[in-house]
Amino acid sequence: MFENPEHAFGGARPMLSVIEQIYAAVQQPTLWADVMEGIAEAVQGESTSLMAQLPSGPLFSMARTDPAALTSYVTHYASINVMSARCDEIFPDGAVRYGDRAMPEEQLIQTEFYNDFFKRHSMHYTMGLKIPLHGLPSAYLTCQRQKPKGAFQECEGLVYETLLPHLQRALTLHGQLTKMQSSHLGMETALDAHEHAVFGLNREGRVIFSNRQAESIARTADALSLANGSLSSVFPTQNRLLQALLSDAVAVGAGRAVLNSRSSLLLPRKSEKKPLQLTVTPLVSQLPGSSAQLAALVFVSDPDARPQSRAAILRSLYALTPTEARVADSLLHGLETREIAEELGLTLETARFHIKRILSKTGTHRQTELMRLMLSLPLHSAGSPATRI
Repeated sequence: MFENPEHAFGGARPMLSVIEQIYAAVQQPTLWADVMEGIAEAVQGESTSLMAQLPSGPLFSMARTDPAALTSYVTHYASINVMSARCDEIFPDGAVRYGDRAMPEEQLIQTEFYNDFFKRHSMHYTMGLKIPLHGLPSAYLTCQRQKPKGAFQECEGLVYETLLPHLQRALTLHGQLTKMQSSHLGMETALDAHEHAVFGLNREGRVIFSNRQAESIARTADALSLANGSLSSVFPTQNRLLQALLSDAVAVGAGRAVLNSRSSLLLPRKSEKKPLQLTVTPLVSQLPGSSAQLAALVFVSDPDARPQSRAAILRSLYALTPTEARVADSLLHGLETREIAEELGLTLETARFHIKRILSKTGTHRQTELMRLMLSLPLHSAGSPATRI
C-alpha cells in the first residue's frame, strides 16, 4: 500500500490535475470525459464511466469505452448486473468495490451478465465506487480491464478513495448549480439571497442581471455606476483597471482566452469609506428564461458590512487548521498576502506557506479557484459558535 495518495497517481502533479478537472467540470460538463481519462490512466484501467442522476437529467461520461456498451448496459444489462447487487450487499456506500472480492470468478463466468456483456466487450475485472450525494441519488464510478492485466489492487483503489470527497463535492455543486439555473427557481431569486452584490455579464461584457444588493450599490454610485448595461468605476484610473478585469473574464467565459492570475480589485469610494472589494469569475451558462448567454459573474462586497465567516464550514470540509481557515477567510475578503501576514501576526513566508497548504487541501491551484469554491459555500447564521474561529 502506498503511504501517500499522490504515489498512487504517479506523482502530485497528475493527482492535482485530475482534482482540478473534477471541479472545472462543474461549469464545463464536457470536461467529465477528461476526468474519466485521468482516472483510467491512474488505475491502469480500460472502460471507465461515471453515472449520476442530477436535477437537470442523467449525467453519463466515459473514457476508453465503446458507446454501444454503455447504451446496452443502461437499457438492459444494468437490470441483470449480479455483481453490482453483490457489491451492494458487502461494500458500504463510499467504499471501493472490488468485483473479484464480491463474486468468485467461477461463479461470475457462469452468469448471463458476464457472457453476454462483459465477455463481449473484453471486460473481466472491475472496480467501482458508489458515491453518496447530499440530497441526490448516489452516483457510480466504474472501471474495467481485461483478464491478462489482473485484478485491481488497493494501490489503485487508493485513487478512488482520494477522489471520493472531490467527486462528492463537485457532483453536489453541479446539481445545485443546475437547480439554481433552472427556470423554476430563477437565478435572480437565488442570488438575491446571496450576501454579496452580484452582477451577471454577457459575452459582450454588458450587465444582463443584478441582485438587490448590486442594484443598491449601483444606485448610490459611490464606487460603481451602471449605465446602459455598462459597469464602471467612478474614478477614471480604477475604471481602466476594472474594464481590463471585466474584459479578461468575459473573454474566458466566452471561450476566447485563458484565465490569468488577476481577478480582484479594490474600488475607492467618493464617500471615503473603505474601498469595495470586487472579484470577477468566468461563468459559462444560459440566463434562465432567456436566450442570453452569461460569460462572467461580478461579486462585490463591502468591508464595512463584512459577511459572516465561511471559515468554520471550510475547516469542516477540508480539515483546515484554525490559522489556515483565517488565512482563507482573509483571502476571500480581498486581502493580499502581505496584508494577511500583518493582520494575523505572521511572517510573509509563513503566510505564503499557509496559502499553499490551503490550495493543496482544497484541490485548487490558484487563489481565484479557492475564492470561487468559498463563494459556493453556505454561511453560518449570525451568532453561531462555529463563526468564532
